[in-house]
Amino acid sequence: MGPSIFLLLCVLGLSQAATPKIFNGTECGRNSQPWQVGLFEGTSLRCGGVLIDRRWVLTAAHCSGSRYWVRLGEHSLSQLDWTEQIRRSGFSATHPGYLGASTSYEHDLRLLRLRLPVHITSSVQALPLPSDCATAGTECHISGWGITNQPWNPFPDLLQCLNLSIVSHATCHDVYPGRITSNMVCAGGVPGQDACQGDSGGPLVCGGVLQGLVSWGSVGPCGQDGIPGVYTYICKYVDWIRMIMRNN
Repeated sequence: MGPSIFLLLCVLGLSQAATPKIFNGTECGRNSQPWQVGLFEGTSLRCGGVLIDRRWVLTAAHCSGSRYWVRLGEHSLSQLDWTEQIRRSGFSATHPGYLGASTSYEHDLRLLRLRLPVHITSSVQALPLPSDCATAGTECHISGWGITNQPWNPFPDLLQCLNLSIVSHATCHDVYPGRITSNMVCAGGVPGQDACQGDSGGPLVCGGVLQGLVSWGSVGPCGQDGIPGVYTYICKYVDWIRMIMRNN
């Protein structure tokens, strides 16, 4: 038995902690989101993330743990899929403009360097960074193990997916006056469909590239009519991301 499988068997008895999860999504196709990452402290799921290189994961800056167990190739969190890989995070770089969630979610992104590179397989693959910014109306999807709309099973065992569309900057500004910047992008707003507590740092995927990271949203219930979720707009940060990866 390899060390990664042994570690996985040790941590499968997990618990999920409340941080921003997929609300009213459906089970993802197995291996359909090979870039999806779960960030764990011990056996507790803290945040989502996205693999962008064999050795680098992007997540939200407000996911502030110092060291994570990084789980990749997962579908079920409680059962062995035999596609899993586990790594330990080491060096991390939070965007220097991030001032903390109590002040603003501006620049809400963080890079984690894995101590060992992953093996690229059909279940573990990097998601490309964008070459341009997705615009309003673009069809996208999100994924994660966050809170669902099922009170009898709020924390799903199986990876959940949800299709949604990017909302115009003007519309989002009307919903969140004075809080939306050019470094944020909004998506969703369909009643009952949203990211929610536990999905923070997970990917917003549009046309096969990474356009956003789950960041923040309404303080009320998830999935409210006309209330989109807010994502870190990754197209604004590609140069910074590549600089950190190149220099570390």
